Amino acid sequence: MSTAKRQIQPPGPARWPGLMFALILALAATGVAALFESLPAPIGPIPVSAMLVAIIAGLFLGRYARATAPLEAGLALAKGPILKTAVALVGVRLSLTELINTGGQALPLVILMIFTGLGLVLVLGRLFGVAPRLTILLAAGTSICGASAIAAASPALKAHHEETCYAIACIGVLGLIAILLYPLILQHTLLDPNLIGLALGTVIHDTAQVTAAAVYHQQLWPNNQTLDSATVAKLMRNSTMLVVIPALVFFYNRAQRRDHPEMASSVPFPWFIVAFLALSLVRTLGDGLVSTLNTDWLNAAWTSIIALAYQMSLLGFAMAMSALAMSVSPSEVKSLGPRGFIVAAVATLAMLALALLWLS
Repeated sequence: MSTAKRQIQPPGPARWPGLMFALILALAATGVAALFESLPAPIGPIPVSAMLVAIIAGLFLGRYARATAPLEAGLALAKGPILKTAVALVGVRLSLTELINTGGQALPLVILMIFTGLGLVLVLGRLFGVAPRLTILLAAGTSICGASAIAAASPALKAHHEETCYAIACIGVLGLIAILLYPLILQHTLLDPNLIGLALGTVIHDTAQVTAAAVYHQQLWPNNQTLDSATVAKLMRNSTMLVVIPALVFFYNRAQRRDHPEMASSVPFPWFIVAFLALSLVRTLGDGLVSTLNTDWLNAAWTSIIALAYQMSLLGFAMAMSALAMSVSPSEVKSLGPRGFIVAAVATLAMLALALLWLS
């Protein structure tokens, strides 16, 4: 009798402890990231991804979470459906009209950088003996849009949690280095703020890192072009997630079928990427409608909706990453070794060198 009752009980309440725990960690990580970004000069601002902070917190609290059975159901929801929803919500940030109107100048360099990042990471990953899934995560993060691309590819590949944490940590460290050094290097090689912005948008991985580097450059050498050019280039680069991630998943799945026939059906099609595209179409059509009607209240409402979707996406990513990190121990992440980081670093430096050659 008791067994039957347990079977018909709704599963919802069992998820709340884990969900609330992940939400609290995500809010705390968001607050820490905001605190770093608001530090006054000359110390700040220091752009730190809330996802990276959430991963670090999750790794430290993982032992407690893994020993607490009531958290499991909620954390599983955060790592699965909430993560996929966060990826889909990124589509609201992408206006296809704006992309077409402003991305023409950046397109050739964006394509070159994507092929360079993908090719180098995939080849070097094989040569260095990096695990195939980790290699693909690093390739996605390096060539497209950093932590967001890694988070989007991870569930589609059914990557191990420690692989996802490791890949995001690599991108976070490389991005912080790039913010400090790239504006200085590019200023003394390219001089033109528009070209510097294009370079920053195509060689720095995470969107927040691109923005921080562009603002840093404008603070050092006042102008109004660096941030605009960097934003356009990064928007163009981010949009390729629609094509590149499904392609990476397809080729990985094909390799699995060839090398491990018993795992042929283990990697499903990433339907949440289709949701990403659908929401980008909603954003595009909404922009057109708002522009046509051109009323103040509608403009304000639409802007608020876009901002809310963006914030919900960031919060969902932070929840998912904290839950994911709690599934692994720091020693498991450390056991992956330095080879993956070296591969990503070499590809990152090669992208910078190639961009300098292209724009000089």
